[in-house]
Amino acid sequence: MGIRPPLGRYIKQVWQRRSFIWNLSASRAYSRNQGSYLGQAWAVLRPILDAAVYVIIFGFLFQSSAPGIDNRAAFITIGTFTYTLFQTSVMSGLNSIPSNLVLIRSHKFPRAVVPLATVMTETVLFAPILVAMIVVTMVTGLLPGMGPVVPTWSWLLLPFAAILLAVFSAGVALFFARLGARAPDIANAMPFILTLGRYASGAMFMIEAVVPDGLWLKPILLHQPVAIFLELFRAVFGNESLIPMTPGLWLEATAWAVAVFAIGFLYFWRAEETYGRD
Repeated sequence: MGIRPPLGRYIKQVWQRRSFIWNLSASRAYSRNQGSYLGQAWAVLRPILDAAVYVIIFGFLFQSSAPGIDNRAAFITIGTFTYTLFQTSVMSGLNSIPSNLVLIRSHKFPRAVVPLATVMTETVLFAPILVAMIVVTMVTGLLPGMGPVVPTWSWLLLPFAAILLAVFSAGVALFFARLGARAPDIANAMPFILTLGRYASGAMFMIEAVVPDGLWLKPILLHQPVAIFLELFRAVFGNESLIPMTPGLWLEATAWAVAVFAIGFLYFWRAEETYGRD
């Protein structure tokens, strides 16, 4: 504590502890929700309930929010489930340093291990959520007025889309982990920021439909990273002709994931010597 190693050595030290990151994240994922009656089922039930609320509001009450979409319920379900991984990863990363001070002060290791382990935990928990998303999305095809959702070969790409989203989320989590370590009050404001991000990313509606043409903000909203990842997941499902899966979409998502992770990692490393200090 109190020393920041060179970047190259720091990256090597983090990589050497990849097994520790995995074991720590797996144990935390297993212990999550153990104190409740339904246990791990809540990891899946929460996004299902969120999706149900948004489907009722934006899928049936405000149908104009997604014109031209054959299955609005599937569109919303995919958006809300996908945003869950980003949201939980950022919140976990934000609180990772303050909630692990005993571990940080008692052992010598690169502090980036802590927020990375929290994101890995959320990624592990996202595996059953991804399965639930597939099931719920197919079930939405049975709702009145909703088009069918049929399995296609592109569904095999869902794990790769999830990995890209996890890498991007890890970069954002590292960024906020440094902020949360020095300014704990930001944790109180973060839920409001993430709620704004949910709407700004079009998790429940098409940005093209609700944002007027000619508004300078529209291109930014369409190409901001979270919106790109939501579109990628919807494109992989392949049930909407308005959302085709293209190489350009994959390239844009990959570029965002790599760039944001690199920036977040560097930003976190720059304050390495401060973590764990009073």
